[in-house]
Amino acid sequence: MVEISPGELLLELSGVTAGYGAGLILKGVNLTATRGEIICLIGPNGAGKSTVLKTVSGLLQPQSGTVTFAGEDISRMSSRDRLARGIVHVPQDRSLFPAMTVWENVMMGAFILKDQALVRRRLDEVAALFPIVAKRRSSAAGSLSGGEQKQVELARSLMLDPALILLDEPSIGLDPRSRTSVFASISTLANDGRTVLLVEQNARSGLAVAHQAAVLEAGVVALTGTGEALLTDPEVARLYLGASAAGPAETLAKVV
Repeated sequence: MVEISPGELLLELSGVTAGYGAGLILKGVNLTATRGEIICLIGPNGAGKSTVLKTVSGLLQPQSGTVTFAGEDISRMSSRDRLARGIVHVPQDRSLFPAMTVWENVMMGAFILKDQALVRRRLDEVAALFPIVAKRRSSAAGSLSGGEQKQVELARSLMLDPALILLDEPSIGLDPRSRTSVFASISTLANDGRTVLLVEQNARSGLAVAHQAAVLEAGVVALTGTGEALLTDPEVARLYLGASAAGPAETLAKVV
């Protein structure tokens, strides 16, 4: 994992524009993330939330602006080079191999590692953080519940000891109990010193677990604040939470 002190700036997007073909989705995104924090992105469909993750992981190259990771400009790096530097992307769609065992699926996360002793050590560390890996080690991944599969995906993402984990809609399609387990797992990642950049359609749950948050609108960051501040802001509640907020809000920063 990249050596970054707790609270130190890990990721910065500065004036990032990106899109598909001639169309721009991101129109000048400015965003920062520090080590050990969960940052939740919320906003309407089409605002560019998943595009931010793809631009950070290298699945999409920015047309302008810069993406800086651990002090290094990675804007033009390949996905593989970013992966090697400690950036892991967990997509929205289920990505396990259903006929393979849980153990085999987790091992796939170490596909670029040559040191087998290191792989075994990482497997032990991952199993300690995610007990489902050891408990269901020999089970076919396809036999697990949706929440269990998502936990295995998170476990697999740790095999390269990433500093930054990009999570796209981790709770989609899950029942309330499974969602609770998944968000507890996300908190575990941050408590382990990792930074999590989270896109979550269930905005209330995402903000509740987040240290920092940002609202994306029409391809730009329109509002930033702590997760608690956005969760208790009446306007954010009206637009994205489907209810009125209760309690005093902390300071919010409108981005202009």
